[in-house]
Amino acid sequence: MFFRKGKRLFVLGFCPVVLAVVVFLTACFGPVARAAGSLDTSVAAPRVDSPSCVVMDAISGQVLFEKDSKTRRAPASLTKIMTLVLALEDVAAGKVSLTDEAVASENAWEMGGTEVWAEPGESMPLDEWLKAIAVGSANDGSVVVAEFLSGSVESFAERMNQRARELGMNDTHFVNPHGLDADGHETTAMDMAILSRHAVTVPHLLDYTKIYQTEFRGGKNLLTNFNKLVYLYPGADGLKTGMTDKSGYCISATAQRDGSRFIVVLMGAATPDQRLNDAWRLLDWAFANFRSLEILKKDETVCQARVWKGRTETVEVVPKESLAVTLTKGQKGETRRLINLERVVAPVKKGDVVGEISIELDGRVISKIPLIARNDVERANFWDYALKYLRAFMVGR
Repeated sequence: MFFRKGKRLFVLGFCPVVLAVVVFLTACFGPVARAAGSLDTSVAAPRVDSPSCVVMDAISGQVLFEKDSKTRRAPASLTKIMTLVLALEDVAAGKVSLTDEAVASENAWEMGGTEVWAEPGESMPLDEWLKAIAVGSANDGSVVVAEFLSGSVESFAERMNQRARELGMNDTHFVNPHGLDADGHETTAMDMAILSRHAVTVPHLLDYTKIYQTEFRGGKNLLTNFNKLVYLYPGADGLKTGMTDKSGYCISATAQRDGSRFIVVLMGAATPDQRLNDAWRLLDWAFANFRSLEILKKDETVCQARVWKGRTETVEVVPKESLAVTLTKGQKGETRRLINLERVVAPVKKGDVVGEISIELDGRVISKIPLIARNDVERANFWDYALKYLRAFMVGR
């Protein structure tokens, strides 16, 4: 065990009418990119003793509660969430494999703080080092992974900051991959919530952070997670705790139940008990009062549009962005879709806007989202028309 360191046609496919699809959705199926609607302000605010916090719906992105969420603070080992994100995004992109061997350097060996006592020259699969980071909060493991992916801690920190900017973490600056206190290494509770919301969508990341205990080095050692919620709290599967003298006690916690997922970020708690009690109480408050509702998925085919003068007669139509809302437990959550397609003429490029979908929630329009073509459709040529007429003749049409 290790210790802490144009002209529009109202159609769906070929139907020349407005199609109203009424859907009663009571579950969500994954993370989405946009929140809409407003919350019931009569829900009483929860008690929180930690200096900074954010409670967020991970499905919709709706902030349910915040306290001093924009104050910059040292993040301690919450930093490692970004380290895991970059590593597993590289795995998902095929740049590296979990079976690739990563070798510990003297720099990693000298790191100190919470560690797994990596020896210079020690080689293990990337999968093992990621367990060391996610479960054992290993600072030396973080350096091993940073150097393996980017060549140096400094280059990896540049990647961390670039990814932070891409995610909209505008008050964050990383200096290292592990979170030991350093000048300029800071973030906010809100930025950590943004990062955490993205992290839960990264393939396999929660598979690591939900582990409470696991063998390490082929059973020679045992890693135990500092995040006791993954063991004690129903539905909890991440993400990370942290503590330094400068940061105080921090946590980014997430749990999923009945199709809803919530994130709680706390920074600057005075004691580990305050951190645990606040996180537990805030998760209970979120699950007791709210539920997530996914309405549209970005890759969801909502209809087929007829394509005039195309090599194919139709093209699949998808929303340009996803849509989700957070509901209070008393809201019905009845949704109605109104699809309005333009006259689509080839050539069509993937991503071309071909219409719009209006979303009603409980009788009120909450969003209008562009509809786009899922794929290209080339313009038909002479031989395409000749083949079409020949086929029609052969089948007697």
